[in-house]
Amino acid sequence: MSSDKSGSPPCGIYIRIDDFSDMPAVITAIRQVAMVINRTSGYEKNMCVVEFVCESGNAQTIERITDLTAIAKAQGFIAILSGDGQLNETALDVDGILLSNLDEVIEARKALGEDAIIGLKCAKSKDMAQKAILLEADYIEMAADPALIGWFKGLGSSLLVNANGREINAENCNALAHAGADLVNVSAYILGHKKGAMQAAVNIQHALEIVVQTPDKLN
Repeated sequence: MSSDKSGSPPCGIYIRIDDFSDMPAVITAIRQVAMVINRTSGYEKNMCVVEFVCESGNAQTIERITDLTAIAKAQGFIAILSGDGQLNETALDVDGILLSNLDEVIEARKALGEDAIIGLKCAKSKDMAQKAILLEADYIEMAADPALIGWFKGLGSSLLVNANGREINAENCNALAHAGADLVNVSAYILGHKKGAMQAAVNIQHALEIVVQTPDKLN
């Protein structure tokens, strides 16, 4: 997940999975989203990230995340690990991790190497976002606030921004993309859509395409 997005959409889909109790349902959701993005998108790269929250290091959780990571990566998705159980990031073969504390970024880079993707949760903190630039993180997670995202993008940093918020849906994700978000966390919308993950992904993709077609008409 680099700042070079040539061949990929200007804003991609970010999905956070923290419930592994119903594996068939999770696997189906990942594959349905992949079907929409990989078969209907005209881009070379799909710009889709799946984050797995590992709050427990127990064997069952690790096994399930390992299986889901393989499925996600087979679809061309980027796999990210977060949570208290992220000491297993190397064994789980994910592409990177999402951290909550600034002081963990340097150590994570040393441990995982230059190729690992390192993200930092910044929420509404401008100070953390600016320090993430200095620490050379790869992406930050910010609150779903167009003004806040626009402010960060105005700094000229190459860090990618993931807009995070349970309220993000097909009706408002385009405003976030227009503000400069590189990814939108639409987990709640996609995993909870009454017509299924496939329809939800279609709706989100269509909304994001509008940004490409008529960027000057969005507020």
